Amino acid sequence: MAKDLLMTQITDEEVEKMRSRIGLSNPTIRTGVVSLPWNTTATFDSIRHYAESYGDSNPLFTVLQYGSSTQWRTQIAPPGFEATMGHDCTPPIDPEHHRRTKSALRGVHLFHAGNQARFYRPVVAGDELFVSKVIDDVEDKTSQFARRTVRVTNENTWSTTDGSIVSRWHPWYIHAERKSAGKDGKYAADTPPSYTDDDLEEIEAAYNAEYMRGTDTLYWEDVKVGESLPKMVKGPMTVTDLINFHMGGGWYGYGNPAFRLAYENRKGLRGFYTRNDVNAWDVVQRIHWEPELARAVGVPAAYDIGPMRWTWLIHYCTNWIGDDAWLYELRGEFRRFNYMGDTTWLTGSVTDKRHDPELGTVVDLAIEARNQRDQINTLGTATVIIPSRAIGPIRLPTPPKRTGDPRPSSA
Repeated sequence: MAKDLLMTQITDEEVEKMRSRIGLSNPTIRTGVVSLPWNTTATFDSIRHYAESYGDSNPLFTVLQYGSSTQWRTQIAPPGFEATMGHDCTPPIDPEHHRRTKSALRGVHLFHAGNQARFYRPVVAGDELFVSKVIDDVEDKTSQFARRTVRVTNENTWSTTDGSIVSRWHPWYIHAERKSAGKDGKYAADTPPSYTDDDLEEIEAAYNAEYMRGTDTLYWEDVKVGESLPKMVKGPMTVTDLINFHMGGGWYGYGNPAFRLAYENRKGLRGFYTRNDVNAWDVVQRIHWEPELARAVGVPAAYDIGPMRWTWLIHYCTNWIGDDAWLYELRGEFRRFNYMGDTTWLTGSVTDKRHDPELGTVVDLAIEARNQRDQINTLGTATVIIPSRAIGPIRLPTPPKRTGDPRPSSA
């Protein structure tokens, strides 16, 4: 399963190659032969499919006419949907510099370790977006999981055709040597998931009780610092759940096309393919559904992808704030692997409430996600804008100024 898996070392030279691309494209995240975004234009169905892909039935996102009676006057997409969109308008790189640095940190494994994002307005049906994705920072790290690691942070900005910024994210990725990853035994005690009928009844009871505020407006005056938010559950996670997520959101960076297109893709992304158990070529991304390959890179079992867990944090927030509020800022740290079969329980609390001179009445949240082993696998913080009885409805935040033409040079 791993005989064709590239296993190289992290060297000072490779780190400097990556560092020299700050402000330019990340060479380890490439779309391959399929260059168009998963959704070139937002539609009712693409928004609905995205929400349903992570288990969200909120009618604001999934029912065509529901939004017309809200402050939005239409269906809106949940924050985060923009990641399925965006014609590439990343600044061009000098061809010679690209040639010298395109192999930076190739042959070491990449783990999506977290996101920080600000959302400035919702995406609605008919929107067409453009995205710029550049490296923002490169840091040398040591970790318990692997000896030497490198943390690479991107800056991803989505804009409309007129250049108005919809959101700006800072996702970070940990690069770890495949030979050393997992050798310290940090995850050796992670027992495979197993559930009794009573366990499953508890999970199903939580699904039955899942809180969704909807039209029941939450006012700033009624929020109390220290109050607890409702509990939410996600799991037991299955490969079917992961398939659903990819159906709604796409492949998140690499394309992974089928048959002849996969063959064409492999010509340009050779390191992203290995032989499978029938000696055929397949994408390395199957570590998320093939436990044997996951173990080959130092992880005990197949595990989720970062974008899926990110949507769980968003879902937790949008369920609590309801139709009349807005999720402005979110940070999520993916602390441990979330294996196939694991169940994640999300809880939260209010840490602050204040009048912000630019945002209005806001509330800060802390979110914690624990698995069935009672291990924290995700930590989150959020800032939400909510209406006030005294001041009135929310106003959306003012986005930062966009420099340059948001459209790709070919547009």
